[in-house]
Amino acid sequence: MTTQTEMPYLKALACSVVAFTLGVGALFMGYVLPSIQAGKAGLPELLALALVPGLVVGLFAKRSAKPWPLWLIIGAFLIVLVAVTAAHEALVSWRIANGLLK
Repeated sequence: MTTQTEMPYLKALACSVVAFTLGVGALFMGYVLPSIQAGKAGLPELLALALVPGLVVGLFAKRSAKPWPLWLIIGAFLIVLVAVTAAHEALVSWRIANGLLK
């Protein structure tokens, strides 16, 4: 049985599962980020991009004095997901431009 303090993590990780599922669908349909490899090779990177925002939002929601409603968890997840994805794309572009990545 889960306690109320574990629920923010479960809700945020549920957002990660939904984002990963949508990302896998897009990956196999051919819609990918420029930095992610096509097909099965891109799955670990996609998993990391989906899990990091869930863990961050879950941590913030758990440490909050007031319980977060579901809409706030989803909104925060989307904001962190966009920020993490943008940072990932910028880092990969920088590494390619400097010859650190093939």
